[in-house]
Amino acid sequence: MKHIAFKSLMFGTVLAVSLSACDENSWNDEYLEGFETPTITKKETVAYTMTVKDIQRMANMPANKKIAADSGLTAQLEAVAVNGYFTEKITPELFAPAWLDSLSGVKGSIIYWLSEKSTLQLSFPTSDALPSQMSGIQNGLKYTVTEADYQSVWESDKDFVEAFAPSKPASKYLADFLQNVEDCDSGTYVVVTYNQAVQDPVFGGNSQTPDPEPEFEMSSTISSLAVGSSIEASGIVTAICKQGYILTDLSGSTLVYYGSSFDIDSYAVGQQRTVSGKGGCYGGCLQIAPSGDELAGSQEYTYPAPIDITGEVFEQFSAERQALKADNNGAAPVYGEIKGATFTQSGNYINFSVPGADESKAQGSGYQLPQNITNMLNFGNPVNVRGYVIGCSGKAYVTFLVTEVNGQKPASAPAMRIPSRAGVAITSTTENAVYQYDGSEWLACKDIFVLSSADYAQMGVTSNLTATQAATYLPIYMTTKAPYAQEGAIYYIVYNFKDGDNTIRNFTSRATYTGTEWSVTTINTGMMQFVRKGIGNGWSNWVYDPSVYIDLPSGKGATSATFWQACVDWVYEHIDVPEFGAESITSGVGYVTSYGNNDYFCGASAYQCNVDLRASAARKQVPSVYGTMSDDDIVAKVKSNFENIVMPAVLAEQYPDAQPGNGVDLYYVISFVMYNGSSHDEVIRYLVTAPGTFEFVDCTWNEEE
Repeated sequence: MKHIAFKSLMFGTVLAVSLSACDENSWNDEYLEGFETPTITKKETVAYTMTVKDIQRMANMPANKKIAADSGLTAQLEAVAVNGYFTEKITPELFAPAWLDSLSGVKGSIIYWLSEKSTLQLSFPTSDALPSQMSGIQNGLKYTVTEADYQSVWESDKDFVEAFAPSKPASKYLADFLQNVEDCDSGTYVVVTYNQAVQDPVFGGNSQTPDPEPEFEMSSTISSLAVGSSIEASGIVTAICKQGYILTDLSGSTLVYYGSSFDIDSYAVGQQRTVSGKGGCYGGCLQIAPSGDELAGSQEYTYPAPIDITGEVFEQFSAERQALKADNNGAAPVYGEIKGATFTQSGNYINFSVPGADESKAQGSGYQLPQNITNMLNFGNPVNVRGYVIGCSGKAYVTFLVTEVNGQKPASAPAMRIPSRAGVAITSTTENAVYQYDGSEWLACKDIFVLSSADYAQMGVTSNLTATQAATYLPIYMTTKAPYAQEGAIYYIVYNFKDGDNTIRNFTSRATYTGTEWSVTTINTGMMQFVRKGIGNGWSNWVYDPSVYIDLPSGKGATSATFWQACVDWVYEHIDVPEFGAESITSGVGYVTSYGNNDYFCGASAYQCNVDLRASAARKQVPSVYGTMSDDDIVAKVKSNFENIVMPAVLAEQYPDAQPGNGVDLYYVISFVMYNGSSHDEVIRYLVTAPGTFEFVDCTWNEEE
């Protein structure tokens, strides 16, 4: 009796399992989510993808806990129970069988109905084969900067704040603090949590009541700004973009332009700053090229009443800005409102159209908008925006620095008061950084970004991301973190991942730039194959079976014709040409017939999609070889040629990347039809002994002899 349980990788199909629930399958709530009970009366191949809950149930099974304990993998299995995905050590072939066996006795489950020799194609989430960053960071160390650490930063146990500040950057100290971490292997990652203040403290001694904050006096000098002139201005930050900020004093506003060197994380709307530098002009907008820039404090700011620059007024504005750009005299940014603007994004470019303006051209572009603004723009839908017209750019009429969308100001970094003996009130935000130990020192990981509390706030969430949110927000996040990335650039993003009721901290995703967008990958999806095998007394269990099952259906026009034609082509090229001098596959010279789609060296037929073992047909095609042979000898010869010569060669051509099993023999199992006057189902097996090398094992047609 031949046992045929095929996984049709080339030409067949895998039975698709419906993922809808129904009353009679209430067992799904406790076992395999989504399975419906099909009517299965024969051996089949089915597919199922394990969920996080499945893996967690598997990891908590007593049988698997014992396997882990016996192998010294208890800690790794516990981590899998939390994370919900397999790893290099905790693999499906070791731990999935016990879970599958536990489901076999659940009446109504799809596994219960599968008979012996049936195959389960099991897909699952796994971190195996991912870069070390993705599992190393999540399972690495955590370090929170301590009070003693901050005291060493400020060189005092009295006059200090529990935060880094502009004059005391975290990057200067963190590597030294991490030297306190013991028992680290080379390659170990650590996620460091620390506080970052936006301004330096002014210590007022040890008195309980700090000195009052000195009064900040705003200047009235911005209105006199001119190209090439020197200026000193004291004002308030009223808008921020990725390359600078708007500074407003009592007389007006201007753009303080840094370009790509701008450290956006050190600035916030409402900061009081004193800036010195020279006047410049770009796109018709006056700006300051700063030579000095000091933070004095912070305060609230009320924007002036915006002027309406929608429609015809918008076109008038654009014409004026074009003239200013041509004259290079420049003008101050204008605070205005555009009603019903529709924003679109293409790569790093953000454009918008305006109702009532000339819609045959691009009407405007968002100027270097930070992520907390772009998160609010509702791309493709009309919004009312307020902000500064700061000049002209390319084909767009104007460039617009947005400060408010639909009446809402963007979320900013949540301020947190920190313990301080400073003479002024100091606030900070919680930040994170990733370092890696190289065996002797800790090095900052420049290709890893860690979401901060401000990042979560800008995304409109609290402190974690669901899978849907991560897929939506992380590619956008990367456009701000690496705006000039080259195709193929890879970074890693660390964040808190919310999966159902569980939150996985320091979960790591990989971001790859494709040249046009960011592709973010969390974990890989793996697939392994399990077969239900009998163990006696009517019982059976599931065992890992990495064999590749190939189904070659027969009949005229069958999908397997391509494979059989490859066999015929091989016989023509390697036998008929050198041995018979054939010059055309349809010449009829040699083993290949004049139809060019079947041969009698190995019996392959791409017309009937089978193996033809009729001795009379072989003798008629090649009398010089088979003329004096008996029928039995002809059949034996054709079988041998098929088993040992043609099939291994064609498999090597079709599957050159096939690799020997890692600790488990890897077989290629091919089902096909043999014809000798009647049709017979056959199965032939090959063992992969080296890359792309197939060794004949057995064939069912020999069992019949």
